[in-house]
Amino acid sequence: MYKDLLFIEGTHQIKSRKTTKKYISALLEMQFLIYNARTGYYLIKAFDKIRSMQHFKTRLAFPIGYQNYNKLDAVTGAVLYGYLHKDFWRKVKQKKSVQIKGCTYYFPKVNFNYKTQLAPVSVYGLKQIFNIPIATASRLKSAAKSEHYLKVKTNYEKISSDKAFIMNKVDETDNLRYKNGKYYLQLIDTVCPLFYFIKRKSLE
Repeated sequence: MYKDLLFIEGTHQIKSRKTTKKYISALLEMQFLIYNARTGYYLIKAFDKIRSMQHFKTRLAFPIGYQNYNKLDAVTGAVLYGYLHKDFWRKVKQKKSVQIKGCTYYFPKVNFNYKTQLAPVSVYGLKQIFNIPIATASRLKSAAKSEHYLKVKTNYEKISSDKAFIMNKVDETDNLRYKNGKYYLQLIDTVCPLFYFIKRKSLE
């Protein structure tokens, strides 16, 4: 047991045994871990048991292995933006078209694979839906992009200097950009997952 803790702490660069115990206590409290008093070992509950305990409604899952288990920002960003990408195209398919900030998106009926298409997903959307600060939502997106889980396209609309002057006048400059002597309005980033969700089995 002692050697196992040392291995975990070394692998994850945990400097304090107090920190390790805090993590273990938190997982025990959430009932994700079970302590076997006879062997002195902790057992991790199967994921489907955790799904049942937490009443997870969705079957969508993101594969996590040794190569990415410690890249939580990238994985979290991939899951959140990937899910909202899927949800966006689901709504477009139901309504046939969706308009967002002057842009209209259509769902063609023939040979259209939404999984390879960009979709507008705003950091403000993540804030509203998941109660995530905008700075955190932006960081998660950047992390997912860096790990090649997410394709991100930054979009701009060219505007007149008169409109830019008015925006400066009323202090609405958050999305105003000045490049090469011209003014642009930064639009919602469009994203596309570079991975596929897998589906877990249905819970009985």
